Amino acid sequence: MSGFVSSNIITLFPYAAFAAFAVGMAVVALFNGWQRRDVRSFSVLLFLQAAWTVVFVMELYSSAPEAKLFWDAIHWPLLAAVDAGYLMFALEYVKAEEERTPPTILAALYVPVGIAVAAAIAAVLGAESVLYRDVDRIGLPFSEFRYGPSALAIGLFAYGYLQVAAACVVLARHILAARADRRKGAAYVLAGLGSLFLLDGVGSLVTMSFGSGLSPPLWAALCDVLLAYSLFSERLFGSLTKARRAVMDTLLDPVFVLGKGEDVVDCNAAARTLLGARGDKLIGTSARELFASWPSSVTAALDFPEAETELDLPDRDGIPRRSYRITVASNSSKDRSGAWKLLVFNDITGQKSDARDMAATNEELEFWVRQRTSALRLEVAQRTAAEERLRELNEEMAKTQREILWTLSEVVESRSRETAYHVVRVGEYARILSQGYGMSAEEVEIVTAAAPMHDVGKIAIPDAILSKPGALTDEERDVMKRHTIVGKEILGSSQRPLLRAAAVIAFEHHERWDGKGYPSGTAGGAISLSGRIVSLCDVFDALYTKRVYKDAWPLERVLGLFREESGKAFEPRLVDIFLERIDDILDITKRFEDLPPVPAL
Repeated sequence: MSGFVSSNIITLFPYAAFAAFAVGMAVVALFNGWQRRDVRSFSVLLFLQAAWTVVFVMELYSSAPEAKLFWDAIHWPLLAAVDAGYLMFALEYVKAEEERTPPTILAALYVPVGIAVAAAIAAVLGAESVLYRDVDRIGLPFSEFRYGPSALAIGLFAYGYLQVAAACVVLARHILAARADRRKGAAYVLAGLGSLFLLDGVGSLVTMSFGSGLSPPLWAALCDVLLAYSLFSERLFGSLTKARRAVMDTLLDPVFVLGKGEDVVDCNAAARTLLGARGDKLIGTSARELFASWPSSVTAALDFPEAETELDLPDRDGIPRRSYRITVASNSSKDRSGAWKLLVFNDITGQKSDARDMAATNEELEFWVRQRTSALRLEVAQRTAAEERLRELNEEMAKTQREILWTLSEVVESRSRETAYHVVRVGEYARILSQGYGMSAEEVEIVTAAAPMHDVGKIAIPDAILSKPGALTDEERDVMKRHTIVGKEILGSSQRPLLRAAAVIAFEHHERWDGKGYPSGTAGGAISLSGRIVSLCDVFDALYTKRVYKDAWPLERVLGLFREESGKAFEPRLVDIFLERIDDILDITKRFEDLPPVPAL
């Protein structure tokens, strides 16, 4: 009996070897191409086949009928998954990397697997009729589980058979397409699946007809070998290698591929041209020997896994000087495909020539920029000096204008009964009120300078009226009122801002806020702000200072009059500002106080 067991255990070794072979091939495939979807699909298929084989071995090794039924039930989901894996691999192999499998096809692949899983669970739990009929419960070790398949089992087998057939159709259509990629590799895959279709499909159908439960998994070995060859021979070392070779030879920069001992294992056409060699004479030659006569920077760069240097080759044999940037690159520590090193010569002759030309152009541009900058600096200095001189002249002119206006104002006042400092005080009063009203600094200066000219029109008033000691008649008063119109006529013809402001003040300084003033009877905001300001200032100075024809009013009397006339003769806001700044007003009155008259000799 022991001899029988030992001899039959030996028969299980081929199956165990196939399982190990499938797992090993799956690991190698993932290691070399895990980033590719077709390789991942192939590896999953191999793992499923290995599991299928293990289940088959366990069924053969078991002796109890219940155990054989258990392992045979498990094989149905694995068989459905393997059949779906063949179709999935075929689809992944023929389509582009960016394409996705339609959801309907995925459902057609996964739904049968789910049905098989549910049927296997039912059979293990006692509902064996789902998958089996006429079960042989004798059971012998090292024999398959014998039964008659149910309708569902036949349907699952037939559907898996159709999936393998569909995979063959997919591959055949791809091979016959006008612009098929990897046509040769697809032919290998079709040959593998075709052999499986004949050996496994037809053989399983025959054995199931005679009561056998599972066909040997070894029939898939030939198919797997052909599939692996299509992936890692044609896909990686076939057309792809030729394409890389063609691309490398089209590079204009010389490229050397060095092996572990720094011997040249490959180079492109540009590299052979650089060294004046033909064919494969460079292959197998040490890179250090090839570049021994070159500048030492080339061989020094080979001492490092990553390096970059530049060199200029001297003129020789009528060949003009060339400049190169030499780059050294090596495989990473994670790359186990073997030690290698790349030596790339980038021709930078044109770049260096352009750099020299650009440097010369920049130097010339910098020279002209310096020249132009110096000229601009001189021009700016001259313009600044001219502007400064113009500013000084403008200031001098403005100062002269003010002095002329003050002198003219004093001449006018000297003819009348006003005091000498009256025009000065009115101008300073106007400064305080215009500042308090919120006028700009420039406007404040114009009002201050123009205010003293408010009575310039009196120059046209006869002395008999202007210097009359008593009260004026109505006719004389009408003549006196004309000094506002005359002042505007005298000053209004000028375009100077100062004189134009003085003309407005001369014309409007006797207007009243309530419209009862003269010469136009203008009221409220229609009166210019400068006219409203000077009107108040003129009245205050006339009342608060002593004149030859009257005594000065007490301050309280003057302020009482201003409060009474707020909103009548004067703008209320100006009256408020005046009262708020009364201390500043009085300080001006004191600073510009009239001197007592000098007694006659």
